[in-house]
Amino acid sequence: MPYPPSEDTYLTLEALKNVHGNICVDVGTGSCILARELAERCRHTIAIDIDMEACRNCGSIDVICGDGAAALKTADVLVSNLPYLPPEEPLAVDLHDVGLASKVLRWISSNRPQTAVITFSSLGRVDYLLEALRAICRIVELRQLHMFFESIYVVTANC
Repeated sequence: MPYPPSEDTYLTLEALKNVHGNICVDVGTGSCILARELAERCRHTIAIDIDMEACRNCGSIDVICGDGAAALKTADVLVSNLPYLPPEEPLAVDLHDVGLASKVLRWISSNRPQTAVITFSSLGRVDYLLEALRAICRIVELRQLHMFFESIYVVTANC
């Protein structure tokens, strides 16, 4: 079950204001709010999620239900608000941690989109993500929002 949009989603939406492309992809779309924003800025938008409920949230946006990042061959823009909160239900563990961060980084490294916008929490592996992104792209913007016990990061990178 996708999480409702929150501060991390809204911070990512701000980062998308200057993003444009032909083919834009939202990996781990959840509520599909980021894919809808991309649809306003891109010629073609694809939302990807392994959660069937998330796939149903997207309405008229093209959706790949499943591990679609493995099937994608090209995109101008890749956006991903990486999951970092523990699952609310014990049965959802297999949906929560599927190594999405590593999959997204590998996809960026091998497919080199023009722009990547990646959102993550200080509860995750911040140093690993930033180091990996710096190795394959040029970071052009880093937004940070500190909240209670964590910080949210949104990295915009040109690859």
